[in-house]
Amino acid sequence: MSAFYCRIRLIRGSILVILIFLISCPLFSQNLSDPQKEREDIFIARIKQFNEFADRFNLKSDFNGNPADSAFRAKMPRERMIPLLFDLKDPRIQTSDTRYSADYVRIKEEFVRDVIQKKLFLYKYSQGIIAEARSRVIFQGEPQKIRLFLIQEIVGDDMVKWVLYSAKGDMLNVFKTDTSMVRFIPPSSNETDFINLKRALEDTDHLQYYASHNFEPDYLTLFFSYIGAGLIKFEYVEEVVYHIIDIPGWYIKVKDFNRTDLNSGWLITDVMKNDLELPAFIKIP
Repeated sequence: MSAFYCRIRLIRGSILVILIFLISCPLFSQNLSDPQKEREDIFIARIKQFNEFADRFNLKSDFNGNPADSAFRAKMPRERMIPLLFDLKDPRIQTSDTRYSADYVRIKEEFVRDVIQKKLFLYKYSQGIIAEARSRVIFQGEPQKIRLFLIQEIVGDDMVKWVLYSAKGDMLNVFKTDTSMVRFIPPSSNETDFINLKRALEDTDHLQYYASHNFEPDYLTLFFSYIGAGLIKFEYVEEVVYHIIDIPGWYIKVKDFNRTDLNSGWLITDVMKNDLELPAFIKIP
């Protein structure tokens, strides 16, 4: 009985490979929207977790989450798998859409070719995998949005944890720019025991002008201080997006597409060339 069951699963797996390969054809994909017939295959094909996305990118698992064997790799090599990890409904790749972008298609194809030819893989626990938690908070009684960035940190030899790395939000932009006035602490201030520090520190909107020229605000510390002072109340995470700079020379964005479609779940929604390391990348607005 078990041998028969395994054979049935193998046949179904082969059919699913064919279906998933064909969804890259827009004409065919329009015929795969019957939830009664395709519900189970859609559930299997859907990339339900980010770790599953990484395993498929690295071709470590099949569509059932089992280790990819030689038979699966022969039917679904990375040349086929990687393109299917993109959002195939992106208007930038639809020639009939006014938002079609030949430049984006070229970059996408170059990325796939680079990954295949250079045998580039994702390291699941890399600090080059940045999770952005787009969240809702209450700031001084008003609902606002905040973006919290988390990276993975290895603890000891075999443990890993997520840690907060940075934060971005309107309530954290406390420093204002003003070029109409020249603000500085005069060179002779030491002779008057820095009596003008009081004036400088009362200029609360422009304190950064009195700091060193290489001063950079630490928004995560500011966020923690707001939380501690009760100025911010965290409510919930609305959406998670992954920014991946772990692949040499490239950046990809991965987000969850919740739709009744074989091409659903965690998919690549953007790709571009990148040579920035984590500290510089996180400063991008």
